[in-house]
Amino acid sequence: FRRAGRSEMAAAPVPEMAEILKLVAEQDLPPWETYPHAEARRLSIERNAYWNEGNPPVARVEDLLLDTPPRRVPVRLYVPEGAPANGPAIIYLHGGGWVICSLDTHDGVCRRLANASGMRVISIDYVMAPEHPFPEPLDDCVNAVRAIHAEAWRFGADPERLAVGGDSAGANLSLAVLLRLRDEGGPKLKAAALIYGVYADDHGTQSHQDWGDGDYLLSTATMKWFWDAYVPDRADRTNPYAAPLHARDLSGLPPLYLSAAELDPLKDDTVAIVPKLEAAGVSVDYHLWEGVTHACIMFSRMLPQADGQITEIAAFLKERLA
Repeated sequence: FRRAGRSEMAAAPVPEMAEILKLVAEQDLPPWETYPHAEARRLSIERNAYWNEGNPPVARVEDLLLDTPPRRVPVRLYVPEGAPANGPAIIYLHGGGWVICSLDTHDGVCRRLANASGMRVISIDYVMAPEHPFPEPLDDCVNAVRAIHAEAWRFGADPERLAVGGDSAGANLSLAVLLRLRDEGGPKLKAAALIYGVYADDHGTQSHQDWGDGDYLLSTATMKWFWDAYVPDRADRTNPYAAPLHARDLSGLPPLYLSAAELDPLKDDTVAIVPKLEAAGVSVDYHLWEGVTHACIMFSRMLPQADGQITEIAAFLKERLA
């Protein structure tokens, strides 16, 4: 799966990841950007059904609505066995380039995170681009976090022990939520987990050159398509709430877990933002997941490293929310 000329010739997928890449390649699926956005969204649920077969049980799953004018935001609550009443909770923002994926595509991730952490997980069904461009998805997430904090009793959660987290575009939204809450008077969250996030509209990085050709699940072309849908006004692409890597001030944030996948065009987004966060005085726990691609956390069915990563994230959040 590695083409000659890549700068990181020593990097290669672990055997299980190589099997996943082979499986995907054999399906010969057209790339996301060749579909209308709504059709791609529908197909993302269909294509990810395989990865959610046999998801582990949790004690309770409940779909709820948050009253967050101008609209009601759907959320899904996961309560693991033995979760204490009025305990800590993780608010989860799914990935998918702000365009595709859903509560259902990330159901397995949320179940596993709930079970590994012993904490409630609340997954947010925010609006999607291009029907709802920036800042509407972010507005949904900010409003949902505020509503969960204000109505924590509905979820059996402690409002003073909340974290936010997400993967890919969900990591972007999670970091932007923290910046908005900091700038707009709270509430303050205790921690966040940012999983192989996208933090700037920069497709000339070395990791995009190395891993963005489409052989490694996420391509540079798809990322450009996502950005065009989410932030169609290019003047907004340096807005720190859309692209946190452009933020002049990253101070005042809670402890952060950040991860990057080694074979991911977005890897350098995380590599670039970690020192900026540390220079701003933010406590950062950075992890590079070797031998795996973007979206790897969703592949527990075939990839043992996915469960290892979820366990690692859960341990970080459990310690910060104790």
